[in-house]
Amino acid sequence: MNRNAPNPPAWAESVLMALLPADRAECETGDLLEVYRDQQVPAQGRAAADWWYIRQVITVFARNCWWWLAALISLFVMSDVSNTYRLAVPHGAPLVLLGLILAASAHGGWRTRRMTGGMFAGVAISALLWLFMATWWMTTWYPFLLTQQVDPYWIQAWHFSAAPGETFAHWIFWDNVGATIISGLVLCAGGSGLGLAGGLMGATARRLRRT
Repeated sequence: MNRNAPNPPAWAESVLMALLPADRAECETGDLLEVYRDQQVPAQGRAAADWWYIRQVITVFARNCWWWLAALISLFVMSDVSNTYRLAVPHGAPLVLLGLILAASAHGGWRTRRMTGGMFAGVAISALLWLFMATWWMTTWYPFLLTQQVDPYWIQAWHFSAAPGETFAHWIFWDNVGATIISGLVLCAGGSGLGLAGGLMGATARRLRRT
């Protein structure tokens, strides 16, 4: 083995190993490394080859996890729109979100036959969901404000919780900032815990099925 041979980013290799089934991980990562060294680096240079390798990792992640992320984002958007326009009060939406993260983690553990595969799925999906939530809240707060500022429910909430003299727009903006921070903390802890639990469940169930 050539010790001076170029290698892709170590974190990308680790992520790819976590995404692939245990019985295929070594073979597939080895094949990808060979293409990276023998074709991509000589043809494109180190930086472009690294980006090519990262794109392969993203493709594997998207192929295996996109539907879980799509389901979580869809549920969040429906819940937030319903809450904003008071179409319904989605009390159970947070629990359903956490349940989907647990299910995604269990699926990751089952598919990869490793607890780490399930844990990575839970953490990665939680992080991407939080990034979407933060972007959504920071870009929709003003359009939603136009409806909320004339809705009796939101006017009452503003009078109840706003600081003296605080405008409705200032209050709703910082309410969204607070929601972004809190949701980030919850998803960070929940994604790690549920990822660990779901990964263990999925990997154990897969092993028991084979025995």
